[in-house]
Formats: sequence, C-alpha cells, structure tokens
Amino acid sequence: MEATHKHLRRNIVELHLHHPAEFGRFLMALKALEESDDWFRICGIHGNTFKPADAGVLCPTDPAVVEVVAATGEPVYCKHSVYPFIAWHVPYIYQFELMLNKYNPSENKAYIALPYLDLTDFSQDLTFLNAHRITILFDGKEHTIANPLAAHSTRSIDISGNCVPVERKGYLTPTTEEQRLTLNTVRKQLFNTQFSKTYEEFSSKPVILPGTPGSDFIGTPLETPHNTCHDVIGGNGGNMSDITISAFDPLFWLHHCNMDRFYYNWMSIQTDGFTKPFVTIQDTTRAASHAPFFPTETAMLATDPASYGYGWTNGTGSYQILNDTLALGKFPYTYASIPIPSSTIAVSSYINLLSIPIPQETVAIKAYIAPKGSPIDKATQFAGLVVWLGLNRAKRHCSRCEISRVDLQIDITEYCARHGINAANADRYEIVLEATGNTKTFAKDEFVLDGTVEVRIA
Repeated sequence: MEATHKHLRRNIVELHLHHPAEFGRFLMALKALEESDDWFRICGIHGNTFKPADAGVLCPTDPAVVEVVAATGEPVYCKHSVYPFIAWHVPYIYQFELMLNKYNPSENKAYIALPYLDLTDFSQDLTFLNAHRITILFDGKEHTIANPLAAHSTRSIDISGNCVPVERKGYLTPTTEEQRLTLNTVRKQLFNTQFSKTYEEFSSKPVILPGTPGSDFIGTPLETPHNTCHDVIGGNGGNMSDITISAFDPLFWLHHCNMDRFYYNWMSIQTDGFTKPFVTIQDTTRAASHAPFFPTETAMLATDPASYGYGWTNGTGSYQILNDTLALGKFPYTYASIPIPSSTIAVSSYINLLSIPIPQETVAIKAYIAPKGSPIDKATQFAGLVVWLGLNRAKRHCSRCEISRVDLQIDITEYCARHGINAANADRYEIVLEATGNTKTFAKDEFVLDGTVEVRIA
C-alpha cells in the first residue's frame, strides 16, 4: 500500500528554475541545518566521523563497536560493497529530509522534499551549485545569501576531528571527452539497473572474502554508477571521494536522492506500483543490520521531526534490519517515473578485473587503448573507467578491506565502437590500465597483483 500523502522529490534544476519559493525554503533550511551541531551528527553517521566528545551523539562511535553492529567488518556505518548498500541509504536520506523540515525557518511549514541531482543530463546549467552567493525567493522576498550548496561555505571534519571547509575538486558538467564518456557510461549503467532480476543483483557486487566463492554476476549494479558520481564530484582529495567525510558535501544528499530515485523506480516495477509484496530477495539479505537506525522508524514514517528517532541518538543496541525498509511505497515521498529503454543497453566490450585486492584508497581505474607500438595519449585514448569508493587506509583502518577481494568491470563498448576496434583487429591494440587515487597513481601491477584481467572485445 502506498502512503496517502506524497511529497514529490524533484530534480534540483527544476526546483531552482520553476519552483523558486520551494527552492528558497529548501536552501534556507539547508543553511540552518549546516550551521547547527546536528549537521555534524547526521553527516557523521556515514563514516563514523563526529566531533570529538559530542555529548549529543548517543549511537556507538567506537570503531570496534560499530564494526560489530554494522556486521560488515568495516569500522564505519555506511554499507558499501555489501548487499544492503542501497536499502541502508533509504532511512538515512529520509531522516536528512526530516532534518531539513526540523530546521525550516520559513513562515511556510509545508513539507520540504529533498531534491535530486542527475549529472547525466548535459543540457542542464549546474553552475548555481558552485556559486559562492545565490539569490533566492524566501517568504515572498528576494534574498542574496552565501550558497549552502557550494563547498566553500559548508563545514566538514578532518581525520583529527577538526572543523574544516568541504572540498570539491571534481566537475559537474563534462568539458572533456573523458568526462563525457564517463557520464555517458553512468547513464547507461543507471538505465541497465532497471532490468535487474533480484535485489542483490540491483544493489551491489559484494567484496569476496577469502575461501568463499565469488558471484557469477559481474555487471553493473547501482553501486557502480553511484561510485563513479562520487568520484566525479569529489575529484582527487575532495570530500565526495572519501567515504568517511563524503556526507559533509551537501551534494552527497542530492546525489543519493538520485540513486534512491532509481531504486524507487525499480521497486515500483517489481511490485506493480507497490501493490504487490516484494519477493526477489534472499532471506539473509532481509535480515541484514541497518545500524544505527531505530527499528521502529519506518513504522512511524513521521513527517514531524519532533517525533522521529534519529540514528545518531540511538544508543539502545537495537537496530533496524533491511526488511524494515523494503516497503518504499509507504514512505511519504515519491518521484516522477523514469522513462527507460525497452531493453538493456549492450555492454559488448569490457575489461573484468577479477579477485583483485581491495584498493588502498578511492581510485578511478582507467583504461587507455592505443595501437601497438604507439605512445598512449591520455587525452584522446581514454576508453573507460570503474571507481572503487573506499577508505584511505593510510589514515583509517578497515579490517574488511584488509582480507577481501573485489571484482570490477570497465565498460569500453562506446570507445571501441567509435574507433572501429573489434574482435577481428583487437590484436593490433594494447590496453594500459592505471588507477588514479587521492594520493597517487598506481600502475596495473600495483593494484591487480595476483588478480586476473579478462578482456572481451565484441
């Protein structure tokens, strides 16, 4: 059953251009939230990154405790590279939305719905997201304010708990062939997720623990384009490229709202518009922990922030499970349906990186293809990438990553088709792989190690 009252989560560009009063209330609420201590608490959940000795944070902040309650082996709350990935973010961004309503300073107390950011529509003008100052309509009057969507005016926390500005070193609109190809691939991957047959196939490709068989499914679950967009926005050294601090960039919430949009659309397809039970999920996945969220919060589905139990206040030791968040139709928000192709968009040429060690930090593993014997021109011979979004383990320990392997896939279909590279002439070309991280560039031998590289050219 769907919730009776629905609040539409809109594209941030549409909100900005066509709903100025709603956009103004959203921005002023975001600004008020960013200026509060609750900003650190709600953002800190994602990476267990809180202000030191903050008495307002009641959920576990000791990494050893978090590792147990999150049941991932990774000393952060956020579920990455595990099946609960997308479902865990449902209550997280919903409680952020309720935080916006808690801090709404407008005379108009109508519900503020979180907008989404879609980077794959190149016709959009996204410059307002980085503008230092922005003019808005608020309570019937124009105001020019410091832009709470921009990185420079937003507060983050460094590894020592110090308050520092958010850093954004990537891009929002492509200006190079590499950037266009990257976001074209993201668009294809997002559409292709809508043809997934099970929740597990849709959500994530888990890391492989030693001694356990890997999944036969390589492909591109939602987490793959999600990771790429993190790196696109964050760039080398930006907040969005580091799990522990990514939620402090306000674009994190808009980006995750877009990922939630594709999840919502897929779930609507699976349940015939939320009229039938969702069944294509394993029982073990249903039972996965959603620490630190309260187990009763989806039953409450409060639009009144005063009656809502926020994850950062949960010191009870009792946590939500994934099954609590599967009935998306009961939540008080909705999205416009996503027009999708009638079938998957072919991934006919690709590079599989099989059972490689977890990278030491967030990396974009890039493929360049050039005629044999010719020097690589990175500006023109970039063929595709895949992003591993993770912790910088020089700064923070991750026990799960220390003992695990991962399978990744680089889609090179578009590049090969454009340059006439096919199975008949593939032996005339060579592929160069390198991983660009926040701290250094890694050559193929440094990140593949004893893993396997498998190439298919259509």
